[in-house]
Amino acid sequence: MKKLLFLLLGVAFLFASCEGPPGRNGFDGLDGAETYWFVDDYTIYSNEWRLVGDEDQLNSYYRASITIKELDWEIYKFGHVLCYMYQTVNNREVQTLLNFSIPKANDKGELWTETYSYEFSQGQITFNFRCSDFWTNNRPPTTKFRVVLNY
Repeated sequence: MKKLLFLLLGVAFLFASCEGPPGRNGFDGLDGAETYWFVDDYTIYSNEWRLVGDEDQLNSYYRASITIKELDWEIYKFGHVLCYMYQTVNNREVQTLLNFSIPKANDKGELWTETYSYEFSQGQITFNFRCSDFWTNNRPPTTKFRVVLNY
């Protein structure tokens, strides 16, 4: 009976001494056991989109980068980076998780797809705008994005 009681106390002590998942020690003044969140909105104006390649050239597309100092090495390496695009659907604002493709058509029966995506590195997120027909003589419209970082 003493052995069983001793074993149960040992197991209870073992579980009590375990820590949860690692957190960002000292980042928010806590001990690192909390999840760190960063959420902010960014607007890319039409004139800020930069063309990669030549106008209407095969594989040409637009891109725009934003600097985010909170996107440090730890988040880049071990955290999560999610980007959403704001849109209006049925007169309601919605957020759409990127990568997102929008099928399009015009009154001439021409069809294409517009795709918004993103990539990130330490300190920076770059948004990309691609058209499936590579018709790039019109810049993308002003677009609002939401960036979510957590660790």
